[in-house]
Amino acid sequence: MKLLQNRRHINTDLAGSCHQQPNYLQIRARMNRLIDRYLSIEILSQKLIDLPTQFAQPHVRQWEPIDWKSISRTQIVGVDPDLFIMLVAGATEIETPIHEYSQESWSYMQSIHPEMAYFMGGSQNPDGSIATLGVWEKEERQHAPTFKKIYSQLTGEKLLPKPNTVSGYQATSSVQAVYNHTLSRISTEWGAVSVYLWLMAHSTGALQQAIAQPLQDEVNHLAKFWGFSRWAFASSYYGQVKGSTKNLVSLLKHHRGERTEGGNLAGKATAVDGIELAFVFSRVVVRLRGWNRELSDTLLNHLFGTNHLGN
Repeated sequence: MKLLQNRRHINTDLAGSCHQQPNYLQIRARMNRLIDRYLSIEILSQKLIDLPTQFAQPHVRQWEPIDWKSISRTQIVGVDPDLFIMLVAGATEIETPIHEYSQESWSYMQSIHPEMAYFMGGSQNPDGSIATLGVWEKEERQHAPTFKKIYSQLTGEKLLPKPNTVSGYQATSSVQAVYNHTLSRISTEWGAVSVYLWLMAHSTGALQQAIAQPLQDEVNHLAKFWGFSRWAFASSYYGQVKGSTKNLVSLLKHHRGERTEGGNLAGKATAVDGIELAFVFSRVVVRLRGWNRELSDTLLNHLFGTNHLGN
């Protein structure tokens, strides 16, 4: 009888079974379920293969409707709500300022692959003003407002995020500089995907469904950047992971100790929280490794054209 009563409290959502008080193994199972749902090899391949269509007929991914009024703290599961909310605030800060990010990428990629630069930063008028926005920017600019709304629903307060500092384009003809910039983009997308997966594993209902929208954009962008880097620089899987990890560590150090309304992130996190985050970061990399084996030079040249960089 007791077992039947416990089962009545188990719901199903985008991450599978959702217990009222999930343990570490149950949260890990939810993360694996989400990775299979949103980062399958088939999905990653579809996102990359979509690029020629984006070059010819740019279009943004349509989001599913979000039931904002239904989002509440009761939909946070298996973690200190204050930690969850701090990570939402941190996600808002990382997602800004998007326009500066897109123009930085446009400048670096224009000399190597104008179509990829157009996908990122759109096009410019002769005087340097923006003529059209890039698809990447149009999709990414929805993320910060989404997390701000989530924060407000969870706290009843308005979030005033502190935007990141963007280094900006450093005039150079070095292929290495473009490679380093591309790795920085991969590390940012990898970090966003991993954190959003963690947030989704610890949420349910409308809250989880809201986070699923920016997550899908980040998966899309991660696949496109990963494929572009493989094509442009012929870098190995381990080379890309090593370079991206270095950039990711620098990004995390930048945000370590940052205070948000409600306290210090490091002070709220437990050892289990850290293990969970490490697990999801590593699982995303493992999935990328499996997908990376599917990326042949023939496919990449078909998507991006002949590589003239001499790699």
